[in-house]
Amino acid sequence: MTDLLALSTPVTIALVAGVLIGLGFVAWLIALAIRKRGDRGPDIPPGMRPGPSDEVLERRQREKVMGWGVLFVLLSAIWLPALWLGEPGQNVDDAIELISRSEQRGSQWFQETSEENPTGYGCARCHGEEAQGGSVPFTPEGEEEPIEYPVPSLSDVCGRLDVEEIRTTIEQGREGTPMPSWSVSYEGPMNDQQILDLINYLVSIQTVTGDANLCLNPPVADEEPAPGPTASVTPGAPTGEEPQQGGAGQGGGGSSPGPEASPGNA
Repeated sequence: MTDLLALSTPVTIALVAGVLIGLGFVAWLIALAIRKRGDRGPDIPPGMRPGPSDEVLERRQREKVMGWGVLFVLLSAIWLPALWLGEPGQNVDDAIELISRSEQRGSQWFQETSEENPTGYGCARCHGEEAQGGSVPFTPEGEEEPIEYPVPSLSDVCGRLDVEEIRTTIEQGREGTPMPSWSVSYEGPMNDQQILDLINYLVSIQTVTGDANLCLNPPVADEEPAPGPTASVTPGAPTGEEPQQGGAGQGGGGSSPGPEASPGNA
């Protein structure tokens, strides 16, 4: 006892803790030994145990599919209106981009052929690189000596012609001038898309603005009166009286049209 008391305090604490741990381990072993096995049924491996019923399986799958369907409908209800609201602006942006690309191609068609621009058709040879106009040697029909033919400026062509007139001039050319036909429909080298690109380029470089620009503000054609029935009046009859039928010198009783209605006097 004297030796036990002589032990230092840390050693005493460690010894007591070891005894307590040992007693606890022995008690745990005794509890495992005397614990009764509950009513757990046969010991079936997990792989051989019966699964859930078909009703449970189908309900779970059905609820999963229906949940995804509801989520898809909600997303569509939000996404489709948002897409529809942005569609007009997207169409405008697409149209602007298409016109911009067409103008770039038209500027290539307008310039002369070179290593940097192998697709040029040489419009600038006569009309100038900036479409400012100029002059070219040209021999008129019936003449022997060439003359310096004045070539009009195209940077203000919309002040003189509208788009359709420009198209016709490019496609068919101008007889008696250095301007040839450029459309494949008139034995020229350019197709319709190339001519449209060239027109878009010319419109983009115009110095004519406002209402004077016929390409952007084409003239409105006078509306013709709608065809309809008109009253026929016998020449010589007083105003407001019914036209007479079967007058003197007329056989059969039919009314004779006046000279204004006769095709021969139109």
